Amino acid sequence: MNPRRWLAGAALLLTVGALAPVPPAAAPARADDTGSTAMTVHGVKVDGGYEDFTGLSVTVDQTKDLVNQAVVVTWTGGTPTPRNRPLGVDFLQVMQCYGDPHAPGDPDGLKFRETCQFGTKLDTPVMPFEVTAAAAANANSRELHLDAPGYPAKDPRETLPEDARMVPFRPVSCPVGTTSCERPRTPDGSQAQPFPVIADPQTGAEREAYPDEVLSGYFNKSVTNEYPYALTAANGTGRISFEVQNSALAPDLGCGDPYTDATGATRPSRPCWLVIVPRGHHHPYTGQDVSATGSPQGSPLIVPNWQYRMVVPLEFEPVTGYCASDQQERLTAGTELAAEAAAAWRPALCAAVSGPSISYSPIGDDEAARQLLSTSPNAPGLIYSSDPVTATADDPPVVHAPVTLSGLVIALNIDVNLENVPLPQKVAELRGTALNELKLTPRLVAKLLTQSYRRDVPGGGGQALATNYDSIKQDPEFLGLNPLFKDWDRRAGVTLNGLMVPNGSSVAARALWQWVLADPAAKEWLGGTPDKDEASGKEMVVNPAFKPLFTGETPDYFPKADRSCYEETFAGETYQLCSQELRPYTGGFGRGAAQTLRGDTGAFGQSLNSNVTPPRFDRLPREQPGFRFTMAVTDSASAARYGLFTAQLCRAAKGTDGAWTASDCRGATDEAISAAAGTAAPSQVAGVSVIDPAKAWATAGAYPLSLLTYAVADRTDPADARRDYAKLLRHAADQGQRRGVGRGMLPEGYVPLPQALRERTKAAAALLEVDLPAPSASASSDGSGATEPPPAAPPAPAVPAPGAVPSVGATPSPGGTAPSPQPPARQASNATPGSPVGALRYVLVVIFATGLVGGVIGPVLRRFGTRNRPAGGAE
Repeated sequence: MNPRRWLAGAALLLTVGALAPVPPAAAPARADDTGSTAMTVHGVKVDGGYEDFTGLSVTVDQTKDLVNQAVVVTWTGGTPTPRNRPLGVDFLQVMQCYGDPHAPGDPDGLKFRETCQFGTKLDTPVMPFEVTAAAAANANSRELHLDAPGYPAKDPRETLPEDARMVPFRPVSCPVGTTSCERPRTPDGSQAQPFPVIADPQTGAEREAYPDEVLSGYFNKSVTNEYPYALTAANGTGRISFEVQNSALAPDLGCGDPYTDATGATRPSRPCWLVIVPRGHHHPYTGQDVSATGSPQGSPLIVPNWQYRMVVPLEFEPVTGYCASDQQERLTAGTELAAEAAAAWRPALCAAVSGPSISYSPIGDDEAARQLLSTSPNAPGLIYSSDPVTATADDPPVVHAPVTLSGLVIALNIDVNLENVPLPQKVAELRGTALNELKLTPRLVAKLLTQSYRRDVPGGGGQALATNYDSIKQDPEFLGLNPLFKDWDRRAGVTLNGLMVPNGSSVAARALWQWVLADPAAKEWLGGTPDKDEASGKEMVVNPAFKPLFTGETPDYFPKADRSCYEETFAGETYQLCSQELRPYTGGFGRGAAQTLRGDTGAFGQSLNSNVTPPRFDRLPREQPGFRFTMAVTDSASAARYGLFTAQLCRAAKGTDGAWTASDCRGATDEAISAAAGTAAPSQVAGVSVIDPAKAWATAGAYPLSLLTYAVADRTDPADARRDYAKLLRHAADQGQRRGVGRGMLPEGYVPLPQALRERTKAAAALLEVDLPAPSASASSDGSGATEPPPAAPPAPAVPAPGAVPSVGATPSPGGTAPSPQPPARQASNATPGSPVGALRYVLVVIFATGLVGGVIGPVLRRFGTRNRPAGGAE
């Protein structure tokens, strides 16, 4: 047996530079076959108050087993937010807090409010208005004083000094009663606790800090998860995706950290709270209905607004590792399609008797295969790949086991921004709500991926793109499929800042291109045939930098082939902004989903800031709630983790009147992914089947970007290592296929494997535990490197029933389309053309540290040990 992968202290680390009813295809359902952790709270009417929120019910869809993710907050019974006046009445404000909302001696929760992450003064959504009325002053802040009629200098219930100017923030590391803290409670702006004096960022002159600047040492606009304006639809309902953060993202809240409770006992995970503050339309001190001309003023943290708070407990998974320090660490690596499942399974395996600690690093399928077959003692003994691993006679024998079924998706976070003109009531009521449905065709996706809209190229692309549309919202094909955009705000900046894509090669990226190239219209357009619009006379062409990429092998990455740069000159110096700064890569599927939720593209704007030394192009700020228009290529599990809607993939037809209409639209639903899996056909490795996107696209009801992911293990590893990997496979085939949010279960966004594939995985686990016979002179003939036949698959029908999945290695079902061209198997990827970082796509750092054990290594690995390291990284 080959002991080359016996690991005693090495870790692999990959270094990489929402309001109408939801249609089934729009977002994965939050299904849990073990019982829901959703919680509903109800609004109140308080003595002495003038608002009545007793009809309001707010539901949070998940309150336990939380990591850095989104929870979906929905409500009914709200008063509709007016769309014909400035925003100021009848909306909700949502924030995350730690502290104790029921602490003795704090009946009004005034100490509790100091533990809330809120007040960075995020922008207020702009409502085109017909009625002149005052907006709600300071509703997005922590400020206390209001210069408005009827508001007292100090509420009699207020416990802060009369001259205090804001509700201070108290970090978790500085509890009440602590006299000296490394990170103290912020000042409240009173004479006794003045705000600090700082140098003005623009002028350099000294001045007193503003309240949001006082908070910036703890949280700011770039990292906060506060939701200051959640709007209610005309029917009294609403929906938002709220990003909950554990201590990896919000260290000053400490959610999920170990802590000492009031009894002195040590607990593994600090609880936190989701706080919803409904805002009404009455003056809080006079009771006057101000909806016609004014707004209830002030921060949600001031006493008359805070008294209506609704509190939901949040239970986080522990941030510290699940695995004991004496547990053996076993390495796995591979496609990010398996990341969410692998992260969820790890703690259950650690908790089992003699259970292993299974680490994971996300790398490309090809690189994962190369490492599995390498002779390095630090290589993983099991990888995840959506491609079969083809071994030679000189390579170690491997065994394949299906573990996950999911899809590649285009996730979206788009707030409806309509023109400032009179619109039909049903359309106008959508202002500021989340768009839950978007339809895309292969050709539209091709235009986004090839930077063919002028806005996606520095300087607009010059003469080569002179006849192209500025952005997708102007494309007639897009408008025909998505007619709401015909009434969209026509300002140039209110649009998509590029489709975010990850760097690196993957089977998933190749599948997207295979689907695009299987469409005749998209393929012709990529080949140089213009997309002509008779009405406007426009002829949209593919960005010339991309044309050479589609004449040979199907790409397995998302190139940034356009190398053009935008230039500005200041004081005799020339400054450049190039393509990868205007449209940067994301760090992976998970990070792309997180950035989509946050409205953060990571892009730099095309305007030189000459007010700083030296001048620079500034990074664009996060798009704020009400203004977001972000989309990313990600996987269905990551989209579900962050509560994102996903686009439907459609065919389009052009009528005799020149208008486009959608047909045969498919979303990444359980049924559509299962139908695609039913088209899986045998690959070049015996016993391993793959889904061809072209064949799935030609099959009614099948989602074409569905992917079956395999665990591939080395059979020459030491016996104890193989036994540990076999435990992983058995878990993946059993408890790991039960949907839920608990440890060891199958996360949302995955489709449970059919029984036939689970049996295949169990058979692979048994085979992995069998010691190999002494090497023979002859090699296997199936190219798998196996020294014995793979376990027999159950018989499968030649033509699966709709939605059925054939056993791996079953006879493929006949199809009416030619399969996608499959590139030859290879063990290393080519550099990305047009990308200066292409050669660095698979930089893998091997950390040697004698004595390191699982409890130390685990937290280093991406989303492992804690499953809490943010997919988007700390901002």
